[in-house]
Amino acid sequence: MKINKTLFYKISLLTLASCFITIFIIIFALNEELLGKAYIDYGISCIAILVVILARIGIVFLTTVYLMKKWFNQDKQFLTDIPFLLGMFFFTLIFGKLSDLLWDLTFHYLSDELVLIFLKVRFYIIMLEVAPLIYLGFEIIFFRLEFKYEKLKSRKYMNRIRSALIELILGGESILIIFLPTITSVGLLLPVILIPSLMGIVYIFYLAYKGGRLNVVKPRILSIGFLLYLFSNIFRPILPLIMGETPNYIIVVEIIDLVIFIFIFFGMYKKND
Repeated sequence: MKINKTLFYKISLLTLASCFITIFIIIFALNEELLGKAYIDYGISCIAILVVILARIGIVFLTTVYLMKKWFNQDKQFLTDIPFLLGMFFFTLIFGKLSDLLWDLTFHYLSDELVLIFLKVRFYIIMLEVAPLIYLGFEIIFFRLEFKYEKLKSRKYMNRIRSALIELILGGESILIIFLPTITSVGLLLPVILIPSLMGIVYIFYLAYKGGRLNVVKPRILSIGFLLYLFSNIFRPILPLIMGETPNYIIVVEIIDLVIFIFIFFGMYKKND
């Protein structure tokens, strides 16, 4: 029996989500002792961290559901569609925040070897998070170049170039991460890759707003939202110097990001006039 494409995509997404959820349930179960120790050591602060990160995961989950529902409501679904690409960013971010939750509660108890492994895994999740947005960004850039390069007017050719560029970026970053030897080197590389990626995303949504593109979302709000998220990531390493490596620091930065992502959600939800 032949399964139609829409049903195949739904089954694939549910299977992928189920696999990730199962993996994280196992990981949290294996770290039950450390999570219990965090609760004993930090008490109410531990609960506050849990609540604020789960609230942020809730906002990201609602955004994912909204975008995927919008995608499935289309007459046809393509993996290059804007709602799908944006939805995959938020879908991956859910599991990124689950890993952040585990990290925030247990990193004080981990050995240097485990910290290095954890940071590398988190780095890979970040790469997967931003990949759909970078892929989307290439469409905006190529749209501005297609008047000079006729081949870019071909959707098939443009998608092939976009895929090749994403594979090149992810492949290069993956090899680099594998061979990073220390926690310090991973920590130094993260902002070098993350901040320029966010700057590019901000610029992409700004170009979309100025050029009247991406009319299924609100590019102006998204450009402002991701700009605020960029500033949040820039100042995040500075706050521990002011507040110290305390639970209060984690709570403050997560609340700031929660507010930013509520703002970003409205950029996804509201349509252009």
